[in-house]
Amino acid sequence: MYQRYFFDLTDGLTTIRDDRGVEVYGLSMAVLYAREAVEEMRQSGELIQFGDDWQFLVRTDDGTVLATVDVSGVYSLN
Repeated sequence: MYQRYFFDLTDGLTTIRDDRGVEVYGLSMAVLYAREAVEEMRQSGELIQFGDDWQFLVRTDDGTVLATVDVSGVYSLN
């Protein structure tokens, strides 16, 4: 079943919220999407300004965080 997931970028103090999200099929696809976004941002140089403590939070519309993906590419399910 397709669901809309949101990908906030945070270091625990500052959060850059994703207000649009992406509709994908399941949590595993949402995590894959976040990991690919990290890699694309790394290759384009966008992550240079962010330290290793930054993460993408994979969340639902109601704010429930389902997984985290470090900017280093490491991920965990909550």
